Amino acid sequence: MNLLIKIFNRYFPFPLNWLGRLNFFAIALLTVACDIPDNQVEPQDVFTKVYNNDNYTDAFFPISIAQTADSGYLVLGGKKVSDTQFLNVYLIKVDSEGEFEWEQTPSENYSNPLSGLVSSGTNFQFFCMDKLNLGTYLVQVNDVTGSFSEVGYLPALQYPLAAAPLNGGGFVVQGYNREDQKTVLAKLNSNAVAVWQEEYDTFEDVEEDIIKHLIGTSRPLPFITGSVGNSYFFNGFYNYSFSMVFVKAADGSQTGVINGPGVEDAISGATQLIGSEFAMARYSFLDNKITPKYQLDVNGIEVTGDLDGFQFDELSQQAKFQIKKVNAAGKSSVIYGTETKTGQILLLAYDLANGSLLGSRYLGFGQPYQMADFATTKDGGLVVLGSTFISGRFPRMALFKLSKTDLEMLVGGN
Repeated sequence: MNLLIKIFNRYFPFPLNWLGRLNFFAIALLTVACDIPDNQVEPQDVFTKVYNNDNYTDAFFPISIAQTADSGYLVLGGKKVSDTQFLNVYLIKVDSEGEFEWEQTPSENYSNPLSGLVSSGTNFQFFCMDKLNLGTYLVQVNDVTGSFSEVGYLPALQYPLAAAPLNGGGFVVQGYNREDQKTVLAKLNSNAVAVWQEEYDTFEDVEEDIIKHLIGTSRPLPFITGSVGNSYFFNGFYNYSFSMVFVKAADGSQTGVINGPGVEDAISGATQLIGSEFAMARYSFLDNKITPKYQLDVNGIEVTGDLDGFQFDELSQQAKFQIKKVNAAGKSSVIYGTETKTGQILLLAYDLANGSLLGSRYLGFGQPYQMADFATTKDGGLVVLGSTFISGRFPRMALFKLSKTDLEMLVGGN
């Protein structure tokens, strides 16, 4: 019983102060029997944090998370300020127990950061947009000091919407040319210098849709880019639709497409498994489907309706997806991170080999939560980044840390 009391006192440090923490999992611990003398709970293994701010006019939106060399966590997010509708870049660093260390809001020109913190030596890199000229920055941050530096700037690559690192170095980045009214895909080297940059017809002006997506006044659009074999792909506006387009890695020339009928029916998540096999998700108007194993043809012509899968009626109508390969409990699995209509984050684990469901886990209670990102941790667990609303009104960032045992249970370990 004394151990549980200590846990409660440690994880409920009220009243809230600057970036104070709300810690909910201790409630669950206090509801279990108090006669388990040998149970040891390590704070760094399991915790839940909500990072509050005394200034209730500020709004914070999580985007990406990565574990640092000291076993802490770097969190990339956006901060809404009054002088612009675009999100300013915002970062916080927390230690291995989720305790706040520092925050940084760099240059006001840095806006709308893209998901995906990429480790680079002792730094982490990410892409963001120039608030004034709409170009693309590659920025790096030192996770110890919080200092920033620019790796490169591409003024001709406007409205950066998605980016992914490439095997062997460099990046592929998706954008939009507002003058030509075309989707843009660029291959960059590690210094953010364009190797090639190609455009793809949309046949209509979609700038308004992109702006609504960036400022959060419409359904979040699932812009995705990446690589598969000797091809790259982007999920975005193309040929009067929202489609997944495949191109040659050598020059960006198109090879295939999965056509979508429009922004109301599109692929909402995609991660390469083995070869040209993908784990995917799709929304069609108000329905969400999960296809944990799908064989793509990068040279073929398909439609999003070909992605037959498991329909999940409990998912939010605007559910976001993060899909990642995870090895745990001696199994290769793929984990979907998404969100439910009841305001919980949902983790779904599927067997990578056959696509069968291995397990599920719900996170968050007492107030609504939304999915942002997740990552495996050095101790064999999982850290999940999400958003919530203090008093139902004030957007804040939340962090869930699951232990190695939790992850093994999720994927069906013994």
